[in-house]
Amino acid sequence: MSGCASAVADAQPTVSWNKHVSARPVRATIPGILGPTIDAMDGATRVGGWHGGTSLADRRHWVGKKVVRGADQKRLVPPPAQVAGVPVFVEVHDVEIVWMYDNGGVPGTDHDTSANACMVGRPRGNLTCIHVEIDGQWKARGWAPPDFPLRTPIDIQGYIYWDIPHVSEGVPLNSAPSGYVLGHYETGWEIHPVSAWRLHRR
Repeated sequence: MSGCASAVADAQPTVSWNKHVSARPVRATIPGILGPTIDAMDGATRVGGWHGGTSLADRRHWVGKKVVRGADQKRLVPPPAQVAGVPVFVEVHDVEIVWMYDNGGVPGTDHDTSANACMVGRPRGNLTCIHVEIDGQWKARGWAPPDFPLRTPIDIQGYIYWDIPHVSEGVPLNSAPSGYVLGHYETGWEIHPVSAWRLHRR
């Protein structure tokens, strides 16, 4: 693999840290997932990101308010580790969680834990931070990791996802006013679901 979407070249062989997941992740970085190309709002574009925009996706087909076929792949337990032959199950090292909200106990929600992860030691911005989520379906199955520690260097394993609604409906859309703590970094790129995390090993 080459270009902005390449795995880390000198990485050691990886294994899943989640005992329920047999697939092997590939090493990646936040810049490698997001890519260098930005749009008019300074957010990472889909086509400029991971392997030209390859990711899990919402493949549901609706008639009115009813899903007639397909699935939102981020809700699968587990999702496919590859899409069109491209790995989307990744391992990212040395990030810190700068914001987190667990709606697991909130009725009528997806019960996800939503968080924002930024590269340790780098200025926070739309190309050094990414939105990450522990999925409620993984919690229900008993597969989910615990919630993240805040502002502690960690490594994350999870699945690359392009969340279309956040391109126009992020809350808030613009992360800059919060110092790049809140929001969705003006992009649809996420790691969702997160399958495991560990404290970073230096």
